[in-house]
Amino acid sequence: MMRSVLARNASAMTLDGTRTYLVGEDAVAVIDPGPDLPSHIDALVAAAPRPVAILLTHTHPDHAAGAASLAGRTGAPVRCIADDSLAEGDIIVTDGGALVTLHSPGHTPDHAAFHWPEQAVVFCGDLMMGGLDTALVAPPEGNLSEYLRSLERIRRLRPAVIVPAHGPPFEDSDAAIMRYIEHRQVRLRQVLSALGGGSLTTGGVAERGYGGTIPAELYGVATGAAEAYLRHLSNEGLVTRDGRHWQRIDRAH
Repeated sequence: MMRSVLARNASAMTLDGTRTYLVGEDAVAVIDPGPDLPSHIDALVAAAPRPVAILLTHTHPDHAAGAASLAGRTGAPVRCIADDSLAEGDIIVTDGGALVTLHSPGHTPDHAAFHWPEQAVVFCGDLMMGGLDTALVAPPEGNLSEYLRSLERIRRLRPAVIVPAHGPPFEDSDAAIMRYIEHRQVRLRQVLSALGGGSLTTGGVAERGYGGTIPAELYGVATGAAEAYLRHLSNEGLVTRDGRHWQRIDRAH
């Protein structure tokens, strides 16, 4: 009752490509139609000529660009949190069981996951990446505090399988989520250590955290990640910002 169709858009950010999931046999929900590649859309139409809904975990192009083409060919509605056509708790009925919408911000503010209680499965979009212990969370869209809460929420559902949009499913769901959380906790400790007792810009924190000068092609990603950690630490009352510089807060006083 669950099928996947892999798009040919492999990259460093999409791993082996976007995996579009189809839940049901006749009354089918399509999760993340992926890029607007004719061969991929053709494969989805062949697999589900009349889906009940096209669901987006979020509106990044590697997940959503093909939605309009698929909707035009199948007549199915496109639903996502970004345009208020989907909301927390909404239920999408398929002949494979119901999918329950979970608003799960962190990667983006409009991110959704879909819980399939009948099979104890959660489709997690970009909250996790198959085969890895981390996923992209970076401002302006990413929010690490919300991201960690979203991971904990999925963990509390105790799914047997977590299905990401990139890479293979996680069949060790609880352990996988704990690896993701621990990875973030390690990085948070490294960022605090990088600050020490001084005052650094986000770029300075990133350079210390990564052990030196960051290659130009990775600078944006590295500083974006450092900014996410620093904002989370600020939310936790552990650091403060003065203009472009960050400092640790001495909780002893």
